[in-house]
Amino acid sequence: MKNGSIIILLCFIYFISEAQEFIPAQASGGRQQLKYFIEQELIYPETAIKSSSEGEVILFFSTDEKGKVTHTDFKIKLTPECDQETKRIFNMIEWEPASLRGIPVKDSGTFHMEFNIKKYNRLCKYRGYTAHLYPFEPKDTSGTVYQYRNLETAPHPIFTNNLISLAGYVAANLKYPEAAVKQNLSGVVKVGFIVETHGKISNVKIINSLGAGCNEEALRIVRMIKWMPGTVNRMAVRTRMSISINFSLDQNQDGNFTPIIKSSYGE
Repeated sequence: MKNGSIIILLCFIYFISEAQEFIPAQASGGRQQLKYFIEQELIYPETAIKSSSEGEVILFFSTDEKGKVTHTDFKIKLTPECDQETKRIFNMIEWEPASLRGIPVKDSGTFHMEFNIKKYNRLCKYRGYTAHLYPFEPKDTSGTVYQYRNLETAPHPIFTNNLISLAGYVAANLKYPEAAVKQNLSGVVKVGFIVETHGKISNVKIINSLGAGCNEEALRIVRMIKWMPGTVNRMAVRTRMSISINFSLDQNQDGNFTPIIKSSYGE
């Protein structure tokens, strides 16, 4: 009986080990970034609001070893308009492939979208808009993501003050984390993202991490910036970009450290 218990225990430990070595496919940037993106992107269909249609849409999907979506199918539908909005948002998401013991593998999962009118009204009040405004027309509807170097015109930040640069904007708004100052921590945080045709960003992720609150502060700043989208064939297109923010500390004569912030953008 004792030996049998040992065998069962070893099998259980082996099962846990196997499960821990499998990492399912996940949205680029992780769950938190995905949640933020959906909150910024969702437009509740007017027809669904007028008919008081509420509920959840669930989309089943499969990914290959590169994270590319190979199949989608609705598991639970709501209204044609809500289903379409769910699919529109899902198609904007890039996925990191699943892995088993560090090797990329195929995977499948479900994507959930909640449609709740009361929550949506609160969301619109918080974010300040009920529809996406496109600063450049016409726009490409193919969903193709272009590289920064392959554009006719590159995306550029839109500021209320035309005289301010990206570096000046970042320096004026970024707060050097206290934890980083105390640790005398310096370095570069590189944030990758896609500038969408409406000038907002998606698929935000940390490419080069620093820590001590610097990653979070860089993300906060990047989310604040509105963009004029890049163009190809005189159409606004989706563009893959990145921003690098250099956190550094300059020691004064009194021994205190003064934050120095530099930034650049491109690929």
